[in-house]
Amino acid sequence: MTTAPDAPLSAALLLGWRIAELYALVDDTGEPAGDTLLPSHESLEPADQLELQLCAAAGDARRAGVTAKDAALDELVEGARAAAGSPAAAEVFRAELRRRHIEVQKDLWARDESAGKAYELGAGLSDTYGRVCRAYRCDAEDTRETWEDVFLPDRIERLKKLLDDLQSRLNTAGVAVVRAQLDAWCAGVGDRLEAGGLPPEERVRVGLRRQTVIWRQLLTGDKAPEAYLDRHARAALHGDLRALIWRRYRGWALALAATVLAVGLAWQKLEEPGHAVVAAAGTLGLTKASLLLTVRGRVDQWSKLLWERALATRIVDATLTLDDVLPPAPRDRRLAVTLPSLGARVAAQPQAARS
Repeated sequence: MTTAPDAPLSAALLLGWRIAELYALVDDTGEPAGDTLLPSHESLEPADQLELQLCAAAGDARRAGVTAKDAALDELVEGARAAAGSPAAAEVFRAELRRRHIEVQKDLWARDESAGKAYELGAGLSDTYGRVCRAYRCDAEDTRETWEDVFLPDRIERLKKLLDDLQSRLNTAGVAVVRAQLDAWCAGVGDRLEAGGLPPEERVRVGLRRQTVIWRQLLTGDKAPEAYLDRHARAALHGDLRALIWRRYRGWALALAATVLAVGLAWQKLEEPGHAVVAAAGTLGLTKASLLLTVRGRVDQWSKLLWERALATRIVDATLTLDDVLPPAPRDRRLAVTLPSLGARVAAQPQAARS
């Protein structure tokens, strides 16, 4: 069942995300946009953007309970603003941020192991985009090798282990979706790079960035899982649930029907033929609808689990951006995805291009 994320743990995850993003993209804030009368976040000048992100990280640190003086992020504001002016200043800021990062880790792990894991998870998810994006801009890095390293099975397993350890204190439906999508990326990246080569940088900046932001939103509760589904997908959820229930229980229903019919026939031989006919008719009258009502009425907890499974299946399909970034070969248009802890096999349909 979906649970509300633990607030300090969510703050620790967000803190890890923001610090990793600042470290990776301090010299890559993008060109300021001029599409608003008053500047929005993305319309700010680079120095203001970096200060804003640093202040947001400092707020997350307070909410996560970070108290170590050596971990204070507010002191880096001047360095953050200077980092937008030159590569040398950016490296100085990055070195200071790395030192604070280590102190934050020590503070969180000493206070609450789960908070330390949440911080590591947030940084790891952010790095999934940050490392790939930097590889496109750094001549010293092998972009293809970075792609493969980021989605290396050992690294993905580490992120999944952190998800498993934190599942009861994060959004559990979100954990199932993120875990399944990590598997999908891990399974798909190698073959698709081999078949189609490196994707354009712009596709990475849009598609992979969007994927990692979705993961952050799902885990911290910034956005409810259902909010990713349009009205057609929501309407189809009820049909998905009926299909799941029928597939799981039809064997049991047929066995029960055979048992009751056998008892009815035995009763017919002994006493009242009419009763056997009624019993057999009632048995054969079992339908998907009646079975669904029985499950809803008598096995409420299990039906909720089935609902979560159907919901997670739809969300995986709606939010997986792998096909947007690395289109599959024509013969490989469907990618099998396993929903952990739910045991469901779902197919990630090719996604339309998103803005």
